[in-house]
Amino acid sequence: WMGPITEATAAMLACDSTISFITLDGQQVPIDMSPPKRLFSGLVRKAIIVRDECCIKCGAPAGWSDCHHIVYWSNGGTTTVGNGCLLCRTCHRAVHYTEWEIEMGSDGHPWLIPPADVDPRRRPLPAYNRRTMTLAA
Repeated sequence: WMGPITEATAAMLACDSTISFITLDGQQVPIDMSPPKRLFSGLVRKAIIVRDECCIKCGAPAGWSDCHHIVYWSNGGTTTVGNGCLLCRTCHRAVHYTEWEIEMGSDGHPWLIPPADVDPRRRPLPAYNRRTMTLAA
């Protein structure tokens, strides 16, 4: 009942939503429901916290950070250590609403790709807890 929303708002809502599948029998009676697996919880979240230690963009404490799907859940991204990283709420919004991108490096750690207005060459930056390292490290 709020009227049209922007594409960016729809994408952010999709990031924070879940999809459940309900199996119906021939009489349209629910017989099974799949649990959503969008949220990073348990051991997967703990492993991401051990790897990232803090928000990968600004260094905010892990306790202030959410696990973000690098390949968005709404685009088929999986809820796995290899597709997750820690972002505080402010940086999470920046990734969704600006041209910041994240990719998982061959080293198994997330790398930030800044927008062209920050770095015209869009050179990858290591996660905050690894800023003294280089791509060769």
